[in-house]
Amino acid sequence: MPRPPRNIRLNPDLPLQLLGCLDETATGVVLFDPEDRLRYANRYFREAYALAADSTPTWEEMMRRCHRERVGLLIESEDIEAWLARVRLKRRQSPKRCFESDLADGRWLRVTETLHPGGWLLAVTTDVTALKVNETTLRQARDEALRLSITDALTGLHNRRHVFERLDELFLSARQLRYPLAVAVIDLDHFKDVNDAHGHGVGDQVLVHFARVLRQALRPQDLVGRIGGEEFLLALPNTEPQGVHQVLRRLRTSLAADPPVPALPQLRTTFSSGLAHALPDDNVHTLWTRADRALYRAKAAGRGVDLDDDTVTGFAV
Repeated sequence: MPRPPRNIRLNPDLPLQLLGCLDETATGVVLFDPEDRLRYANRYFREAYALAADSTPTWEEMMRRCHRERVGLLIESEDIEAWLARVRLKRRQSPKRCFESDLADGRWLRVTETLHPGGWLLAVTTDVTALKVNETTLRQARDEALRLSITDALTGLHNRRHVFERLDELFLSARQLRYPLAVAVIDLDHFKDVNDAHGHGVGDQVLVHFARVLRQALRPQDLVGRIGGEEFLLALPNTEPQGVHQVLRRLRTSLAADPPVPALPQLRTTFSSGLAHALPDDNVHTLWTRADRALYRAKAAGRGVDLDDDTVTGFAV
């Protein structure tokens, strides 16, 4: 056991007073001998680990009981011996270590272990459940704020800023890996007429419906976002020109079969699109510009059509 400094004279009653105080504290205190057998545990620790007042198990015996009876430390492993073998690689390997553990009753503990030269191991546990709950709440709030910052509030698609940031990433990957990248800019036909005839509430329903059908038509790796009032951008990695046209045909078929507003069954959503395929000398701006230019040609051609930019050769060789 560690000895007190020589210049301190202990009151004979001090050990009992100290043990009494430790037994009342809301912090767990436990001491293991060089053979890793429990020699002292205050009331807080014994209650947390469901230990009888006179029990002196080894640390491994404690862990086996925790696993078997689902008390104390939460051990989420079907094989307790394999778990013990992994933990032995860290236990008693450094003079001091700190880590967090969760208990079977849902609490979180921060554990500080101090290994003394003689082999005695002192562990102090502090309940950090409230801190972990606050940390989780803050993380969830941060994640939600991030989600909102990149999401179009009406349709739930990516917003304009984020969709162009992601397009930069997809373009760079396509260039590095030399696979095709297709971009389609979509504009809903006669959307102003819908707003003028039925009101902006119906117009919003049309946009939400179109976004839902659009998501269903795409693969997980495809990028889609709302970049204007009734304008959307698609980026389809590793997709040849014919593949893009197949996606747009499926989208048109789904829209024709599914009215956007149940109260207005005669209302249907149609769209025009301009397509461009990445070229070796492209950058994101030129790729986007060519797709946008093709969209204007599609609208001028009578709407409801998909037109490619004049050049369709991509990166892939």
